[in-house]
Amino acid sequence: MVKELAPRTIRIGVTGALIIGLSCACAGLLSALPGCSDRNERFAATLADLPILQAHPDGATATDSESGCDADGGFAFAGRQYQTEMNPEGIVSFYRAAAAADGWLADDNPTPAPSTGPGVSATGGCFLKKIDGSTARLIIWFPSNLQGPGDAYGIDVSGRYDDAAEC
Repeated sequence: MVKELAPRTIRIGVTGALIIGLSCACAGLLSALPGCSDRNERFAATLADLPILQAHPDGATATDSESGCDADGGFAFAGRQYQTEMNPEGIVSFYRAAAAADGWLADDNPTPAPSTGPGVSATGGCFLKKIDGSTARLIIWFPSNLQGPGDAYGIDVSGRYDDAAEC
């Protein structure tokens, strides 16, 4: 009878080892993903309270806001969207002045946004600023189908403690 149990015990042991091995491999993969640290979760709340997100040209109406931590990229973010009759050049001019007054440094050579396809254009401007010991990025963006006055735009701030933001 002992001889009959030994093979079963070995099969169960191998199966158990295989399951444990897969569990460890999956846990290792999951821990390699960026995720959101508690610190970056708190940083998102700090970003959401920045005065620059409240700044907007006269006549612009807030339409949406968001903040949080991107689990895939592990970065904190906050943003506001507005509707205005102002043209894109006027919007960019307003935020260049507002950002400079708030201590943001303009990056006049940001990575260009694609000129075609769905999505948004971030060519409106990109600015950097140290916040709570980390470099944050501020961008002004326009929907890719922006045709002129009367359309929407957004202003977003992002960053994370373990990596410096870039334009």
